[in-house]
Amino acid sequence: MVSSVSGRSGLTVLALAFSSLHLAAQEPEAQGRNGTVRVFLECATRGCDSTHFRTEVTFVNWVRDLRDSQVHLVITSQQTGSGQEYLLDFTGRGDLEGIEDLLTLASSNTDSDDERVHALTGVLAVGLARFAVLAGQEGPFTVGVEGADGSELPPGLQGDVDDPWNYWVFRLGGEIEYDEEESERSKSLGGNFSASRTTEAWEFSVSGRGSVSQDDYDITADSTIVDQRDDWSTSAHAYYSLADRWSVGLDAGANSSTRSNTELGGSLGGALEFSFFPYSDWTRRRMTVQASVTAQYFEYDETTIYGKDTETVWQGSVRWSLGLRQPWGTANLRATYDVFLHDPSQFYRRSAGGRLSFRIARGLEWNIDAEVSKIRDQIFLSAAELTPEEVLLQRRQLPTDYSFEISTGFSFTFGSIFNNVVNNRLGGGGGNMRHF
Repeated sequence: MVSSVSGRSGLTVLALAFSSLHLAAQEPEAQGRNGTVRVFLECATRGCDSTHFRTEVTFVNWVRDLRDSQVHLVITSQQTGSGQEYLLDFTGRGDLEGIEDLLTLASSNTDSDDERVHALTGVLAVGLARFAVLAGQEGPFTVGVEGADGSELPPGLQGDVDDPWNYWVFRLGGEIEYDEEESERSKSLGGNFSASRTTEAWEFSVSGRGSVSQDDYDITADSTIVDQRDDWSTSAHAYYSLADRWSVGLDAGANSSTRSNTELGGSLGGALEFSFFPYSDWTRRRMTVQASVTAQYFEYDETTIYGKDTETVWQGSVRWSLGLRQPWGTANLRATYDVFLHDPSQFYRRSAGGRLSFRIARGLEWNIDAEVSKIRDQIFLSAAELTPEEVLLQRRQLPTDYSFEISTGFSFTFGSIFNNVVNNRLGGGGGNMRHF
């Protein structure tokens, strides 16, 4: 069973539509509520407030370990043209195995955090009510919907709504920063913009950012190191959905970067992508292969180690990615192969990496992150000798044949399986005062 709730102002609508949610079969607050369905929640996206969910939805038992649950609830989100779409994936376990629901919620960028969390709470409660009934809980579970008495429904539940912006979304941002200590001063100015339009078939976007910064370091009374940097970039793309598992796109961009020895750079290219799974499964599982060819122009600040002041090269790329979210944990893996086509045997980069997270046993989770790259594509390196100051300040990219990163960690939790009680006094029991 798949249900969805969407619209131009979906979060506002749902905040109204489910604000009168009444749960007639609530039991007194307790660590374990006898006879109620046990729910394990996974959520790591904007608007996900587990404390609010546990406070407002009290007709279930919230548990801390997947093995103790009858319902596995995963909340994810993906970007849309005017905000985010939340996907609430309900999977039954144990005596509820084989029962699944997928509810969706449309969010606008103009919605407040309060509207967002209340709307998510309403949809979450509706989804869990069905599982509670199937688990044998006594009802009734009633949902009051605005407009059910025949009055006009709010925008977003009326069907097609006129959009004067024709799906275009615009954003502007800026930042000014100044920081001073006795021997250090730092100032920066930055800005960004974007415009995008997303439909079922097309996605268009234009974006840009820029920054100017200066850092002063007093080494001695008569010696000061000044580090000035100007960096900016702009990009545009158009993607088209060819078929259920095929997409094609065009990308263009321009940039300037002190660290990459680039006074002016530009690119124009096309890409083709194949998805091994339907795009509708994107939040649960995905595996894609993408191939692209891009023309790149470089105008360098300083002559490169290859004697170039300007050059135009063609770059080919193949990218593979895999993402899985399963009861045993999550996996996100990727591999890329980039080459400059004028001399692919000499100029290339191969990279592989990802993140794995495993549930080893009850309460025990282990994760590992790794990334390794073979680097042969630093055609932008300056031929000028770097000063110690430039090296220490990371003003210029240093030559390297490889890069490698790895990290790992684990967490172990034990004790009561229930996670129902919420206590927000003095910041939730952590001993620190906190504010909204």
